[in-house]
Order: sequence, then C-alpha cells, then structure tokens
Amino acid sequence: MITPMHVLRNEKTLAGEKTVTSIEGFVVLANMLIIGGVGGYFIGYLLKRIFKVLLIGFGILIFFVASLAFVGTINVNYEGFVDGITKLLGSQQVSIILQTMASNLPLIASFAVGFILGIGKQ
Repeated sequence: MITPMHVLRNEKTLAGEKTVTSIEGFVVLANMLIIGGVGGYFIGYLLKRIFKVLLIGFGILIFFVASLAFVGTINVNYEGFVDGITKLLGSQQVSIILQTMASNLPLIASFAVGFILGIGKQ
C-alpha cells in the first residue's frame, strides 16, 4: 500500500516500476485533507443533531434502570458490565486500530478538524 508519506518521499512502488514525483504526492495529500475535512464537518454537524436526541433517550433509560435498582425491582451486575467492556477491547484489537490510524494520519487529522468545526456549528 502506498501511503502519502511514501509518495512525498519519492519512493518506488512495491513493484519497483515507477517513481512518483513530489507534486503528485502533494496532490494526493491535498485530496486526503480536503475529503477528510469536508466529510468530518458534515458528519460532525449531523452527529451533533442525532446525539442530542440519543443522549436524552439514554438519560431517561438510565434514570429508569437506576430507580428500579434503587427500589429493588431489578438487580444490576455492574462488575459484569465492566468485565465485558475490558474483554471487548483487548490488546491485539488496540494494536490493529493504532496501526490503521498511523497509516492514514493526514485523513484522520483533517477529518477530526472538520468534525470539531461541524460539532461547533450552531
């Protein structure tokens, strides 16, 4: 896989057939930054609207579960909840996620900036 950093450093492709110039590398990098920024902005704006509705619903659900647990109608196993989350995120899954993020860093960074701007949009 050719990443933007390989293109910017003028490295050969895996087949060794052609070399990419640094101008083409900047074009690839600029495309990644534009797509990530615009996509992040729109997704951030959309998720802000959806998140408000989901947060209200989640808060009502937690209130009812906590009140039923307080009254004694149900018994909540909090330790099992924490154990399930820690098993879900094992060390191998975290390693795979970090490697993927490192290889797509320009796209992720521009997406994050656009996402923050989209969240902040009134």
